[in-house]
Amino acid sequence: MMPRLDGYQTCSLIKKNSKFKATPVIMLSSKDSLFDRARGRMVGSDEYLTKPFTKESLLRTVQAHAASRTLKSA
Repeated sequence: MMPRLDGYQTCSLIKKNSKFKATPVIMLSSKDSLFDRARGRMVGSDEYLTKPFTKESLLRTVQAHAASRTLKSA
């Protein structure tokens, strides 16, 4: 749990900012319900990983978004 803003609010602020809206957001959460995942998508998250996650799954997710971003800018 984050103080002041939760992850959904933080993601929403990032995606509403014209400078950062293209920045991929990967949410990491212990909340694993369908509602939580849907809420993450509704605020603009690009991925939603639940704890516990493996180092490999996190790295794969980051690499996939970094590669996707590289292709879009080329």
